Parts: sequence; C-alpha cells; structure tokens
Amino acid sequence: MSAPGGFRRVWSMPLLLATLTLFGLLAALLGEGWWWPLSWIALGSPLLVAGWCLMPQDRQR
Repeated sequence: MSAPGGFRRVWSMPLLLATLTLFGLLAALLGEGWWWPLSWIALGSPLLVAGWCLMPQDRQR
C-alpha cells in the first residue's frame, strides 16, 4: 500500500517540468516575437532544476 498523497508527492515535479518543456517547445515552434523569450525560459527551467539538484548540499547527520 502506498501512503496517502504518494502520487502527488512523487509525480508533481516531473509533470510540472514536462508541461513547461512541452509549452517551451510549442512556443518556439509556433510562436513569434515575444513567444521566443517565453520558450527560452520554459526550456531553461528544467536545466536550472537539474543543476540545483546536482549541487552539493551540506548534509548533517
């Protein structure tokens, strides 16, 4: 049995990043003008999240 709220806890960030990526790709392919900077932001956000997760953190045990 899974804990209550397990699905939301596990899949909320991947679904958000997938949605941002899809929006960025569609904005870059279909839009012009101010859509391009929006697509850069949307496509860059998963990279920022990945970089933040890969940074060493102080872990006290």
